[in-house]
Amino acid sequence: MLRDWLDTDLPHMPGLFDAPDMAANTDIPFPFDADAFLVRIRRRRAQGIVDLAVTRDGGEPLGLVALHAAIGVLGYAIGPTHRRRGMASRSLRLMTRFCHEELGFTRVRLSIVQGNVPSQRVAESAGYVRSDDEVIERTNGLGQLKPLETWHWIAPVTSG
Repeated sequence: MLRDWLDTDLPHMPGLFDAPDMAANTDIPFPFDADAFLVRIRRRRAQGIVDLAVTRDGGEPLGLVALHAAIGVLGYAIGPTHRRRGMASRSLRLMTRFCHEELGFTRVRLSIVQGNVPSQRVAESAGYVRSDDEVIERTNGLGQLKPLETWHWIAPVTSG
């Protein structure tokens, strides 16, 4: 289940996001500051970027998914102790379906740090494929430039 982030989530955030590997593969800063991150989430909402908490039942957050609604770009991050349980794949499929069915996107994109095999597996399991688009460099949460590959999901062609 996905939901908005709440002030009551602050104590859970460091356990999810305060990790060098998280920062190396995302733009989540390390060391992590939960208060600043919650402010960032709320600021991004005003910019059309929606960050949602990944939960099992609407309770404790286990990670996040992000949607840049104007351009159909998704992102995801699951806390280290909650990985390898299929939550990232399920969340990505849910958001992809939302982008297609509710927002009308026929193509949804991801940017994955080159060599991030676990994230590539998540993308593949959710129906994404690596594109031939040029690799771009972006700054990660450690302030390092990292090469990003574009992955995309394309809506199936329906006859009718």
